[in-house]
Formats: sequence, structure tokens, C-alpha cells
Amino acid sequence: MPRALKFKYGGSEFECELNKIDRRKLYGSVDVETRDMDGNRCGLATLANDGKTLIPYGGTALGYIGADGEWVERSELKPVDLSGNELPMLSSSFDITIELEKTATLEEFLNYSSRLVYLLGTDEEMDPVLVKELAAGKIFQFEFLYRDGISADPAFMIGTPDGLIWMMVGKPSSIDYVGLDQAAVCFVDEEEDEQVNEFDFEML
Repeated sequence: MPRALKFKYGGSEFECELNKIDRRKLYGSVDVETRDMDGNRCGLATLANDGKTLIPYGGTALGYIGADGEWVERSELKPVDLSGNELPMLSSSFDITIELEKTATLEEFLNYSSRLVYLLGTDEEMDPVLVKELAAGKIFQFEFLYRDGISADPAFMIGTPDGLIWMMVGKPSSIDYVGLDQAAVCFVDEEEDEQVNEFDFEML
């Protein structure tokens, strides 16, 4: 079942389910099965460093080891900055009410690369003013955190004239423009250029 976010706009609150849109839903997908000579389905295995031990799928896992070489549970880990100071944890967006206050222009929205796209659906009655503003092209910006963590991703709520509501989660695009303050001037030695263009058939 899709998870839902709770939003607040003006004096009204409503929940929206997140329906993730990916390439599989847009274009379909193809699954490739590998079988042996007898037609049996092959499974994935990992070859160990000794070059002869096969570890079946699911036989490996990631773990955390402390400075003393002892196993550390994930729940015992705490995020810190470069100075060793503990960083505050932020709550998941699913555990709070997101207020739609900050807006973004189209130019600001296009400065982000969207890595996640969700179609928002709700059975509740939304604020008609909000619906009208989204349909007219207004863009709302807020912070999105899928699970508790130390940093959030920028997210945008946009609408279409036919009433669809979308949520884009992205990151700032890193585009560096390189240019010359002054165009370079190229000098060509005409005598040397003529020598290069001469072709000696006796060399063949």
C-alpha cells in the first residue's frame, strides 16, 4: 500500500498517497532468465577471494565494525560532524505535517535534477484555492525526508491543468560554464602551411 504524506495549506490539512513513477511503469520492462543445459533456472552466486568458494545469493551482508574490531549494531551509531559533535536527527516526512508555504519559480525549479517522481493521490477534499493555484502553474517547495536522517532533499509540488498533482524530489544541478574573457588569436605561418599542403607522389 502506498505511503501517505500529510500536507497543510492555509487552514486545511489533507493526506496524499505517493505513487512512484519509474521507467518500468512508463515503458514496461523485460526480464531475462538464465538457464542451464537441462532448462533449470540459474541462480546468482558470489565467488569468494580464495577463488573456489561459491556463496549463494543472500549469503553475504554488510556490517559495522568498531575501532576495537568488535561488531557494532546500527542502532548504536550516531552521526557526527568533522569535529566530532553529534548532529541532530530530523524526523521522516511521513511523521510530520508539511506546510505548503514556500514557492519556487519555474527557473528555480529547473535548476534541480529530479531523481524521484511521484503522482500524488488523495480521497480527501483539497483546498480549492490550492488546486486552482497548482493548475495555474504555481510551484510549492518543501523539504522531503523518506526516513529519519540528518539532511533532507528539496521537493516540489506541481500541478497540471487537468488536475493531476505531482511531487518531484531532486538535487541542485551542478553546471559549470567555462568561457574565455577574450577570444584567442591564432597566427598561421603561410610558408610552413604551404610546405605541409605539398604532396610528394614519389613518397608512395
